[in-house]
Amino acid sequence: MNREVREPKQKRSIEKKEKILSAAYELFTKNGYFDMNTAEIAKKAGLSTGTVYAYFKDKKDILLECLYKNGKFFRNKIVSEFSKLSESNDLFVTVKSILNVFVEFHNVYPKKSHDELMALVHTDKDVMEYFQYIKTTMMDAVVVQLNKSGIELKHEKEQSFLMYSLIENIEDELAFNINPDLDKDVLIDECTRVIVSMITG
Repeated sequence: MNREVREPKQKRSIEKKEKILSAAYELFTKNGYFDMNTAEIAKKAGLSTGTVYAYFKDKKDILLECLYKNGKFFRNKIVSEFSKLSESNDLFVTVKSILNVFVEFHNVYPKKSHDELMALVHTDKDVMEYFQYIKTTMMDAVVVQLNKSGIELKHEKEQSFLMYSLIENIEDELAFNINPDLDKDVLIDECTRVIVSMITG
């Protein structure tokens, strides 16, 4: 995954870049990816279109940066939740908290934005690679923190893949209420039990 993005060093430049990302994120979650353009992002940010292009190649480049920023934020939340394991020594509670972090990460995007993002994942190589990078980074954080807690997975890659696949399906259900007859609290608890069993088994 290789991207060349201008990384500003001066405070004013950093603030401009953050304005662009904040504006793009707001438009993306409100209107979806396909119904926004660079000119709208610039207007929302209170900047010229030329300024936006000084930092990003196009709106896809901005989207990738937004995904990276969100992924980094939630990765740090995962690490933070794991740090509590040494205090509570309760793996179930820790895994449940981390599951809720993943659900929260999923819920930052409304259904329209989520569906468009998934469409891009399947049709755009850059978005697919970047999305996979974020997922891998988040699961790697889980594995690293498990190791630090003295828990080693027997089949690290395969178990990580299975855990994320399970979490991904739970995320969709909780966010979009696909099966309204399911009890969400029970779903989270049972998912947590399966993951704990996978980790400790």
